[in-house]
Amino acid sequence: MKKWMGIRWLHFISVLGLLLLMTQSAWAKGESDWGVRITPTNNAAQIEPEAVITLSFSQQIKLASSKEITEKALVSAIQLTDAKKKKVSFTAKWNKTNRSVTVDPVGNLEAGQTYKVTLLEKKLKDTKGQLNPEVSSTFSTKKPVDLIPPKAVILPGDGAKQVKLQEKITLQFAEDVFLKDGTILSSKTAAGLIQVKDAKGTVIPHTVTWNKSKRTITVKPKGASWLPHTSYQINVIGGQLKDAEGNVNPSQSSRFSTGATK
Repeated sequence: MKKWMGIRWLHFISVLGLLLLMTQSAWAKGESDWGVRITPTNNAAQIEPEAVITLSFSQQIKLASSKEITEKALVSAIQLTDAKKKKVSFTAKWNKTNRSVTVDPVGNLEAGQTYKVTLLEKKLKDTKGQLNPEVSSTFSTKKPVDLIPPKAVILPGDGAKQVKLQEKITLQFAEDVFLKDGTILSSKTAAGLIQVKDAKGTVIPHTVTWNKSKRTITVKPKGASWLPHTSYQINVIGGQLKDAEGNVNPSQSSRFSTGATK
């Protein structure tokens, strides 16, 4: 019985040792072979543009020359570049207690961009005297949030005078726009967005054409021309369009007066 218990105890010890070995292996894979972790981690996305970068070491380190770490030396040992491999300026702060370097870009990183931080090869030395390999992490920042409502540039502009009788009114958007329910805009649906009135408030019959590729609404009076020496106002009804980010268009208006010539 004692012999059987001894065998079971040896089996338990063997299994425990194997589990410890697997745990150590998992930890090693979480770091570089030399013992440095970079945050943000490789392929991380949606990083805040104002975030800082941290390099954490598993043991105390010195410069390759065996001298103590200085922040000036760290700026030479670490490289931060954008997607075009252009260097990004930063400051580096060394925390000896935590064995970490904080890389703080000068100014915030650009939103919606990709960056790479690299610990250059053979710049640092660990307690075993081993020089570091090159270690890097590539990450991307959050895309900028669009909070600007879609507005049209209206021509003729507000207050324009001596407008030709056959001149078209154009409303051009700088971005793709959709109806508020998400459906694609058409000439038929665009007609409901536009009002044209004269100085007395009389509604002027008109036609509306939507050009998707140019993101332009064209307005022409029925009868092919405006009346001479007449003031008109074009209104864009607000809350009927939205952009890809869900921003809704505001109400807009523009006044112009015609001349005597075609």
